[in-house]
Amino acid sequence: MAENKEDIEQTYGSPRWTGEIADCSLPMTLDTYSNCSFGCVYCFSQYQRGIGKGKEEYKNKLVKCINVEKVKKILSGEDEKSQFYKYVKDKRPIQYGGLSDQFDGFEKKYGKTYELLKYLKEINYPICFSTKSAWVFFDDKYRELFKGADNWNMKFSIITLNEEKAKKVEVGVPSPRKRLEAMKEWNKLSKGGATLRLRPFIPGISSEDYEELIREAHKAGATAVTTEFFCLEVRSVNQAKEHYKTISECCGFDIVDFYKKHSTGTGYLRLNRKIKEKYIKDMKRICDELGMRFYVSDAHFKECSNNCCCCALNKNWDYSRGNFSSALQIAKATGKVYWKDIEKDMYFLDFQYNSAEGFNFTSSENRAKFSDMTMKDYLHYLWNNPKMGQSPYKIFEKVLIPDGYDEDNNIIYKYNQEVTFEKQKGLKREEVLKTRM
Repeated sequence: MAENKEDIEQTYGSPRWTGEIADCSLPMTLDTYSNCSFGCVYCFSQYQRGIGKGKEEYKNKLVKCINVEKVKKILSGEDEKSQFYKYVKDKRPIQYGGLSDQFDGFEKKYGKTYELLKYLKEINYPICFSTKSAWVFFDDKYRELFKGADNWNMKFSIITLNEEKAKKVEVGVPSPRKRLEAMKEWNKLSKGGATLRLRPFIPGISSEDYEELIREAHKAGATAVTTEFFCLEVRSVNQAKEHYKTISECCGFDIVDFYKKHSTGTGYLRLNRKIKEKYIKDMKRICDELGMRFYVSDAHFKECSNNCCCCALNKNWDYSRGNFSSALQIAKATGKVYWKDIEKDMYFLDFQYNSAEGFNFTSSENRAKFSDMTMKDYLHYLWNNPKMGQSPYKIFEKVLIPDGYDEDNNIIYKYNQEVTFEKQKGLKREEVLKTRM
C-alpha cells in the first residue's frame, strides 16, 4: 500500500449516476476512494467491488482515489461536455459517500476529500454526506472546514447501540457512542442538519435497541431518521460465508435461512412487507413524538417518508423531484399522479442511457436494449411498462397502481391504500403541485 499522499494512484472514476436513479432524489453520487478502510460485514459495496475484475484489490484494501482537479472541473459547472453539466450548473445537491466512506482511514492518510471540500466550500456547493467516521469532527483542520458550511448535511450511520455487536459487524468503525459525540460536534459547526442513518436495519441487531438509538440521536441533535432494511445477496453466500456467519451470531439466528424464509424472489433478497411493517410503524411513531422527520429508503414503505428525498433532506433543499419517489408522494397527497408531474424536473437526464457514467446497467442485454434512449427516455419507458421491475407499480410493490391513461397516452397511477398503513391525504392537486414534495 502507498506510504504517502503522492503515491496513491489518482485514476478512480467518480462521480457517477446511481443505479437507483428511477426513484432517487440525489442521483449524482461521489466517492473519493475506490475502497473503504472500514470492514463492515453487511456492506453492499463488497458485492459490487468484491467480485469480478477488482476482487483482489478490494479484499486486500488496495486503493485508488479521484483526480481532484478533474472532479473540480466537473463540479464547477463549466465543463459543458460533462454528463453532469446541467445538474451541477444549477447546484443540485450531490450524495457524497455512496460506495466508500469519504472520512475513513484512507482520508486520514491521503487527505483527498479535504482537498476537494476546500474547493466545494469556496463555490458554496450543497452536499449530503454519509459517514461512519468520527475523527474528522474533532480534527481542527476539518472543523474549520465544516464551520459555517450550512448547506452541507451530514448523515451519521449507526445501526445499534450495542458496543459488542457493533465491533463485530462494523470492523474498524468508531463505537456508536463516539459517532453520537461526533454528531454533537457537527451540530456546533454547521446548520446544515444531522441525520441518523439507521441503515441497514438488521433484525436481531437493530431491532433490539432502535428506540433508544433514535432517542439518543435526537439528544445529539439529529433532526431526521432514515432507515432501510438489510438485503441479502444469496448469489454471494460462498464469498460472504464468514460475514453472514458473523451477522448470524449477532442476530441469534441464521440470517441466510431467515431471509430465504421471509423474502420473495431469488438472488438479491428483500424481506417482505409484513416483517418490516411493525418496525416502520414504530420508528415513525417515535419520530413523530420527538418532532423528527422520518424517511424510508427501502422501496417497501417509502410512502411513509416525510418527502421524496429518502436521504432525509428537508423540502427546502433543491434535490431532484424528477423521479418515482416524487410521484409516490404526489399520489399519496392527491390520490393520483401523472407523468407530466415529474417530467419537468428531468431536464438534466438528457444524456444517452448506455453511456451513463458509473451506472449499473445490471446486464449487457439492458445496455443494448435501451441504447437508443436517453436516461429520461428510459424512465419514461419504465413508467409506461408496469411489468418492469423498476416501474412505479413494481418498485413500490403495488402502492402505485395503473389507473388509465392521460391525453398523451401515459399511464396514470393511483395510490393504493389497501397495501399500506400510510393513508392518502386527500389534498387538492393544484395546491400540492405548487409545493415541494
